[in-house]
Amino acid sequence: MYELLGWALLAGVLNALAGGGLFLTLPALLATGVPSTGAVATASVASWPGYASAFWGIRRQLGSGPWLALTAIGLAGGGLGALMLVQFHADSFNYLVPWLLLTVSLLYARQLLSRAGFEGPLGMKRRAWPLLLGGAFYGGFFGGGLGVLLMALTGQLRMGSNLQQHAIKLYLSMLASGATILVYSLSGLVHWPACLALALGYLVGGKLGARLLVWIRPRLLAWSIVAFGIGLSGYYFVRFYW
Repeated sequence: MYELLGWALLAGVLNALAGGGLFLTLPALLATGVPSTGAVATASVASWPGYASAFWGIRRQLGSGPWLALTAIGLAGGGLGALMLVQFHADSFNYLVPWLLLTVSLLYARQLLSRAGFEGPLGMKRRAWPLLLGGAFYGGFFGGGLGVLLMALTGQLRMGSNLQQHAIKLYLSMLASGATILVYSLSGLVHWPACLALALGYLVGGKLGARLLVWIRPRLLAWSIVAFGIGLSGYYFVRFYW
């Protein structure tokens, strides 16, 4: 359990800064023998305290932003994604894991290479609704690299400043993760002893990450997450396909 706590601490910091925390906790859970669907469900439920503590530290960045729209998107998308996951058998879901990790990593890499810029006025554009809803759905369904995906989407939409985009990312992640708690708890997929250890690590890590967010270079960290995500997807391609 101490190993899970340590990985969750690092994951909470990563989720606050750029996303990708599940890249650490998922393999840690799989290494303990938890099936892939149970590992995703456990990590998703456990990550909520970390998202909540990280968002609390940066909440003022949203000001009078589109709270109602973001709330509806986060809860609806996360809940629907969780309902989708419980329909999968673990052996079938294994084959999706490396593709999901690789797709999210490459999407964010493409955004980082864009010369169009990332920032703009804070507001909900019409085309933001389906994109962010899809992001929240992904958060409820898998969640690995959710922060990476949401940063890519808000950057593509130019929704606010960099810090405001981080606030949106954390708020949607918190809501999507919160929406999974009821679904996954009722499904019996959550491994509660591991979940509680992870939750404590996520909580402390999220608070630390929020403090680091205002001065660390997020672009350098984002590229590190991309490289880690691609490497991890390669590992799971080998593990599940050979």
